[in-house]
Amino acid sequence: MMVFARCSAVPLLLLSLGLASAALADEHRVTGDGIGAFVVEDGKVDPDTYEGYLVYTRACMACHGPDGMGSSFAPNLIRAAERRGWESFAGTIASGREVQPGQVMPSFADDPYVMGNIPNLFSYMRARGEGGLGRGRPRIIESMQEQDDEDDASVEEASGED
Repeated sequence: MMVFARCSAVPLLLLSLGLASAALADEHRVTGDGIGAFVVEDGKVDPDTYEGYLVYTRACMACHGPDGMGSSFAPNLIRAAERRGWESFAGTIASGREVQPGQVMPSFADDPYVMGNIPNLFSYMRARGEGGLGRGRPRIIESMQEQDDEDDASVEEASGED
C-alpha cells in the first residue's frame, strides 16, 4: 500500500519561521516505486509523471479536456483515478468502456505507446488529484532529469547502442 505523505505541523512551523527543512521536500510524494508513485516539488514532477502528462495530451486530452478535468462528453480522469484505483483505470484504457449508449471510451489495446505508459498516466492523474500538481505543462525536477539521463546513458552503453 502506498502512502501519500502530507505536510505536517512541524514543517509548516519551520517554514513560518523562515527555516529550511528537508521534510518539505517530501510534501508531495507518494512513497515507493510502485504504480501510482509520483513526486511533485514546486510544481515540477519526476520524469515518469511528466511522461504521463505527454501521454495524456496525445491520447486523452481531446475527449477528457485539458489537465484531466473532463469535458461535456468525457469524465474527469483525476476523479476516476482516485475513485477506481489502478486496476480499473488500466483496464478501462486497455479494454475501453461504453459509458452510455452512444458514448464510448475507445480501447487503446492496439496503441503500444499508450499501453506502455499506463502507469505513468496513472501517476500523472494522481499527482493532479492528490499531489498538488497544478494545471498546464509541468516541468521535470532538474535533479531527477539528470539522474534519468544518466540511467538512459548507462542502459545504452550496456546494450552497445550509440
